[in-house]
Amino acid sequence: MKKVFVVCATGIATSTMLRVKIEKFLAANQVEAQIYQYRVTELSPSRLDADAIVATTSIPDELHIVPVVNGLPLLTGVGEQEALQELLSVLKQSN
Repeated sequence: MKKVFVVCATGIATSTMLRVKIEKFLAANQVEAQIYQYRVTELSPSRLDADAIVATTSIPDELHIVPVVNGLPLLTGVGEQEALQELLSVLKQSN
C-alpha cells in the first residue's frame, strides 16, 4: 500500500479536490494508496513516511527527502495528465 501526502496551504478545500482526482487516477491504474491531507506547516522530516507528496504550495527544502509532485496542474487542468503520470512513476519506483 502506497502513501501519498496531499499538501496545500490550509489542508482543506484544495487538498480535498486533489485527493479525489488522485484516488480516481490511482484506482484506474490499479495502484493501492492511502491519501492523507496536510497543511504544509504540519509536516516535518520526522513525519514523512510517505512515498510521495503532491503539493500546491512551496515545500521547504528539508521535506524534499520524499519526491514532490507539483499539484497545481490538477487544479488548473493544464498539464494534469503529465502530473498524474509523474506521480504514478514515482509510486512505481518506490519500494
